[in-house]
Amino acid sequence: MNEAFDDDLAALQETRTLVARALPAAQALARLEPAEAWRIAERVCRACEDRAEHYARLAVEETGIGRVQDKVFKNLLASRDLMAFYQNTVLGGMRVDEERKMLLVGRPAGVVMGLVASTSPIATLYFKVLSCLMSRNAIILSPHPLALRCSIDAAEYLREVAREAGAPADAIQIQKTPTLDATHAMMRNRGVNLILATGGTPMVRAAYSSGTPSLGVGPGNVPVYVDASADLGLAVDETMAAKTFDYGSACSTPSAVFVHRDVEADFTDKMKRAGAFYCNAEQQQRLEAFAFPEGRLNPKIVGRAAAWIAQQAGLSGAGHATVLVGTLNEVSRASPMAKEKLSPILGFKRVDDREHAIREARAMLAVSGAGHTSGIFAEDLETIALWGGTLDVNRTVVNKGTSMGVIGAGTGLAPTFTIGTGFAGRSSIAENVGPEHLINWKKIAFPTGAPAPRSEALPAQRTSDAHDDHIRDTVRAILALALESRTTS
Repeated sequence: MNEAFDDDLAALQETRTLVARALPAAQALARLEPAEAWRIAERVCRACEDRAEHYARLAVEETGIGRVQDKVFKNLLASRDLMAFYQNTVLGGMRVDEERKMLLVGRPAGVVMGLVASTSPIATLYFKVLSCLMSRNAIILSPHPLALRCSIDAAEYLREVAREAGAPADAIQIQKTPTLDATHAMMRNRGVNLILATGGTPMVRAAYSSGTPSLGVGPGNVPVYVDASADLGLAVDETMAAKTFDYGSACSTPSAVFVHRDVEADFTDKMKRAGAFYCNAEQQQRLEAFAFPEGRLNPKIVGRAAAWIAQQAGLSGAGHATVLVGTLNEVSRASPMAKEKLSPILGFKRVDDREHAIREARAMLAVSGAGHTSGIFAEDLETIALWGGTLDVNRTVVNKGTSMGVIGAGTGLAPTFTIGTGFAGRSSIAENVGPEHLINWKKIAFPTGAPAPRSEALPAQRTSDAHDDHIRDTVRAILALALESRTTS
């Protein structure tokens, strides 16, 4: 028996062991009061904040993707900002809907498998760990091989912090040998109750076809429109900030900008002064040949600085550029500038009016990115409504860089690192995924003509006081039976 075969068997055995350990941890977490789970999550969150910069550096050193300062921003958003956003959200326990005369009992998913992307490994890991702790779920992380060392280090650190705070020892686990076969085997394991699928399209599709319930994402390919009514200074500042954020590695980064012809000259001049390099025809040919050899994205450019890409592509005069701009002549599958780039490369096209911009953006989303995100810079409310309402995307960011706005920085959208693309993107969910999606609410419905159950008899989300121990004990017994049947079925 050769060594590679032995390694494959060991990886498969690891998945079975991880799931076997996660099952009792999930049961123990489900029996916690929501207030206790929140307290544990708060302690882990502080640990995440304390090491936000440390793990940002480790991630960049290991993957070569992105910038440390932007990884720090993401890590804090995935921990501190995430918990602040959900501090007043009921994430389990019992509550009463007096209007509809129903008692609601929160049921955690159980064992959650969390895929960790290479572009934002620590932020994704933080987000999924804390979301599971808040909602009383156990998690098994499956890291991308490019980010294996930093992911294992962070997961083991947070596992120990959570254990010391009172969580079960196996509430947080991670695959240390995430081979493709082992990862697929874990997806199909009957002990896994839910998959949080973040990563490339093949892995997300594998999650959906595994037979295990999955909350997944689709690719981004974000069109942005700059209208004649836009504040051009703001549009340029936000576009440049979004395109350079983590060197364009986020799926929500602007992919192409469509600019109204009345403001195109002024916008272009401001972009150049802000550090954008506009390629001529020959330079663009060189850039596209390097960035999209044989029409496919070169993984070497993902999250790399514009100056490095320019040097590798042989672009003279672009040594100080922070964004590389190529003309989007024809929006089609044959045009690299119409595709997702995951780098500080930006497509550009002048349009005659908003209707023209919408047509071009629709064509671009047909290439890829349907259901994900769009951006617009405009002051005219009708234009904003038409753009956001007619494009087949589930979130539109107005007068703000999409890279940051989509993940909840500077907008009212929920902080997340798992962005659902809905029906258009062939995803099971259209929202920014969060801890509320890791809970099902059991509904106990009373006749509408009868008095509602007394809400004062039920414990609040984060208090342990109960005025009616009988109801409390009965519901606990029901939950215990439900958990037992779930793990033995």
